[in-house]
Amino acid sequence: MPDRYADAVLARRRELRELRERLAGGHRGELRSCLALSRLSAARDASASLAGLRREAAEHVRRGDRAARDRLPEHVTAAVGTIAAATAARWAAELGPPLRRIATERGLALEPGRPRMPAPRPPGPPPPPGPATPDRTLLAGMVDAAALGRLALLPLAALPLAGLPALGGPALAPLAVGVGLTALVVAARARRTAAERDRLQRRVEQIIGAAAAAIEADLDRRLVELELDASAALDAAVLRRRAAVDRELASLAPDRAGSRG
Repeated sequence: MPDRYADAVLARRRELRELRERLAGGHRGELRSCLALSRLSAARDASASLAGLRREAAEHVRRGDRAARDRLPEHVTAAVGTIAAATAARWAAELGPPLRRIATERGLALEPGRPRMPAPRPPGPPPPPGPATPDRTLLAGMVDAAALGRLALLPLAALPLAGLPALGGPALAPLAVGVGLTALVVAARARRTAAERDRLQRRVEQIIGAAAAAIEADLDRRLVELELDASAALDAAVLRRRAAVDRELASLAPDRAGSRG
């Protein structure tokens, strides 16, 4: 007749020995892998969000009016703060299940509130603008206007070639001067607008680049702090669980199990 109690004891001892093997320290390797994967995922999410912000800001630089362009650095600074907060929150939320799985697979009971998730830090104020480049807008506009003015005077010079008297030339001189002045204003304004947009684009890139570096640094900091706290919490839970397994194995030793039978 089969001894069901002895079979149950053997099955339980086998189960406990397998559990003790899982408590031999492999949790640290799993923890590091889990944290490394979460770091890559968070960095990828932040990079995608910042790339979208770059595209949106570039569109505002191209199409926005002057008032909108003046407010753009402030809006970009607020947007990178939002992206940093969202990245930190998503990282913490996605990291919870893998950490719980590491503990659950080993039957570990962690202390309440452990591991502690490090608080994120905002990117901070944007860096100061870079040194202003020399503004050559007016000079370049004058050069362009002079070229356009010369083009406007070409019809006056071509009158004798067409068999027409050149006396009408002086009468047309004010028109040529007006064309030259108009060209000067238009060229200077166009170059000034282009220079402003170029400076604004560089400023936006400066703000986003600094924010990307700050987000990366904060992820690294939180990763190190979390690994230290999670390792300590898991180590303590493993020791407690291993002691409980050893006590149960001792209680199920063949001599004690036989004495119960």
